[in-house]
Amino acid sequence: MSNKTFSKKGEETKKKIINSAIKIFKENGFNNSSVLKIADVVGLKNSTLYRYFKNKKDLYNFIIRDFEEKLIKRINDNLKNYDDIEKKIEIFIREYIDFVKENKDIFDIFREAEFVNIDLSREFYDKIAKILEDILKEKISNDNVEILSYSIIGSYYFIILNYLFWEEKEIDDEKITSILKFIFNGIDKRGDFKPYLLKEKEFNGDQNKKEFSKKSERTKEIILKSSEKLFGKKGYSNTHISEIARVSKVGIGTIYKYFENKKEILKEVVRFINKSLRDYTNIYIKDYSDRRDIENAGFQAFFYLFKNFGFRYRIVRESEFIDKDTGVWYYKRLAGAYTKRLTEGIEKGIIIDINPEVLSYSLMGVGHTIGMKEFVFKKNGEIDKNSVFAVLNFIMHGLNKFLVGGKNEQYWII
Repeated sequence: MSNKTFSKKGEETKKKIINSAIKIFKENGFNNSSVLKIADVVGLKNSTLYRYFKNKKDLYNFIIRDFEEKLIKRINDNLKNYDDIEKKIEIFIREYIDFVKENKDIFDIFREAEFVNIDLSREFYDKIAKILEDILKEKISNDNVEILSYSIIGSYYFIILNYLFWEEKEIDDEKITSILKFIFNGIDKRGDFKPYLLKEKEFNGDQNKKEFSKKSERTKEIILKSSEKLFGKKGYSNTHISEIARVSKVGIGTIYKYFENKKEILKEVVRFINKSLRDYTNIYIKDYSDRRDIENAGFQAFFYLFKNFGFRYRIVRESEFIDKDTGVWYYKRLAGAYTKRLTEGIEKGIIIDINPEVLSYSLMGVGHTIGMKEFVFKKNGEIDKNSVFAVLNFIMHGLNKFLVGGKNEQYWII
């Protein structure tokens, strides 16, 4: 219905509906927005809006697909003027960032797509990755162009979020140069590190568990555990306080004794997840001192955690759209510690000498996009060892590893 052709006046009305929806979705999120509110802003009756869009989801899908089509066209139109692979990837990234900057509100509501329409999110990234695959195929005779394309997308994903959205700053040439240097060279300044795979280590998902002596503390822990389970399974918006009370086997009044509202519960759950991630990663990295070994092990820890406890990452992602400060806190806390450790590696001459904050967000982004590709976009996702090995080689040595060699070395496991 949204692709139907209307009169000139009808097209103007449709455009007003779209602009109104973007504003409402941006301010309230998809779940807390209504057709009634969108129609009211435009000055229309609900019945009139339904002439243009079947429902709220149809309207949302139209906005995202229109954004997608325009972005892809812009990138492809500009890539036609270049042949060099390095220049093509630079143009790809610059055009992507500039387009997002010009359409920040739409990109912001698009990021919620994985909770509204996961297929929409999957299709978007597959199409974006396809552009990069076509570029890489020109120089890389390799079975890993798809996983490498998603790694490139990850290299700038959190750069966009941190600077354009969270800090509202410019992504200047220095930052883009740092991204490109990482993409082509990786982090290993010495160039002699050989990635290796690690066996999965035991983790019960509850390394934070404490022995509580007071009944009140035990009750609070039970509430948080129950909330985490429900948020992960049903999503925050679809979970009610009454359900949390029922699963926790306490009264609703008891919930409010410990937490002012559901949002406060979410904040505590996200803080628990942050510590859980750091504790689990430490199981893998604790015996290493070389930053390259730590990165090699840390990425695998993240993938294993994503595979077994992906619902926790979903909670963190959804928290961005429920309480922005909580979601941003989670990522910035990780990035702050990450930047400090990378700076130490740079000073020791182990890690490539580029902006360490940019590098931290690039590495976090690679983990995020590969995790989304393999464990969220796929049902019952499982990342194969060859793909993990390709990602590790990309992180350590960048695309140059593949441009020169063409094939991965055989992976080995310790």
